[in-house]
Amino acid sequence: MAYLGFERRSNRRVDVPATATVVRAGATVGRFIVANLSAAGALLIGDSELGRGDSALLRLESPGCPPVVVLARIVRGGTGEGVNALAVEFRHRRPDTEDAIQDVVLSALEADHRSRRFAALDASV
Repeated sequence: MAYLGFERRSNRRVDVPATATVVRAGATVGRFIVANLSAAGALLIGDSELGRGDSALLRLESPGCPPVVVLARIVRGGTGEGVNALAVEFRHRRPDTEDAIQDVVLSALEADHRSRRFAALDASV
């Protein structure tokens, strides 16, 4: 497991332009903004009745990427600065599911790199 500073996660989390629909017992229980994402989990922003230890299916959707469905377990939840959030860890990931999540992460990193490069070019003109 790699540690970066005080970071405990072995997978880098990235800000992504994504949403997650959470399904439990066959019913949609919420739609969330994905604040950040890694192959191992995500931080979801939005209201929910789910709590620590609950499991649900997540359908992750990000522009330019196919939807990804993965089982997740809530590891933390709460409200801070007026924002409700759930931290989830992905469970029972198949290699193809993990690859699809990594594709979403990579797309977000590439888009961020492109926007920074263009911003630097604009600043130099």
